[in-house]
Amino acid sequence: MRCLFLCLLLSFFINERTLAQPKVNLPAAFGSKIDEELKSFYSPSEGQIEDLLKGEVISTGKVDSPTEKEQQMFLFVTGVHPRNCTRAMRKLSLYENYHNYMDFIKTSTYNDSTQKFSFTIDHALLPFPMIVNFKIPRITKPGVYPFTFEDGFLKGLQGKVIVKEVGKFCLLGMRTDWRGPESKIPNVVFGTFVQTVGKLGLEHLIRVSLF
Repeated sequence: MRCLFLCLLLSFFINERTLAQPKVNLPAAFGSKIDEELKSFYSPSEGQIEDLLKGEVISTGKVDSPTEKEQQMFLFVTGVHPRNCTRAMRKLSLYENYHNYMDFIKTSTYNDSTQKFSFTIDHALLPFPMIVNFKIPRITKPGVYPFTFEDGFLKGLQGKVIVKEVGKFCLLGMRTDWRGPESKIPNVVFGTFVQTVGKLGLEHLIRVSLF
């Protein structure tokens, strides 16, 4: 299992890094604005703020065991989109099209009345296709939007999507918290997996929504 997840991470890393993307290069004065927008969700270090100003996506993931039979996960990922939020979310809000945005998402559907987003992940390194279902509003403008996983492996996961205007750019972020039954995935591997996939996922979404 450990080798499977490490190979999967490597595969994502190679596929995502082969395509370069335009990045912002913001003056230091933007640092305090970004810090102010994020402080309710996560407090970035000075180095992380510097990375954000350079257009890098930052990701922090951690998994530990609060009890012998449980695991808990924390993930925070954020980056600055080179376009404003209206332009960025014009494409990112079309959840039903995510299978066209990412190769490993094979199907994607969204129901506006129930706010249910469902997609199937399949990859040569996964032992079987994974179906992910969660509830999230269709995000089209700046704000903070909660979402929940109502079933599956991460049932009970609570999260928030952050969409904030920063000058003429868009600050995108996500925080998730989960606590549930212990899985067969070691904490270090699980934490590395979510942190890496969170970073690469946001980098990819920024890239596909540039135009």
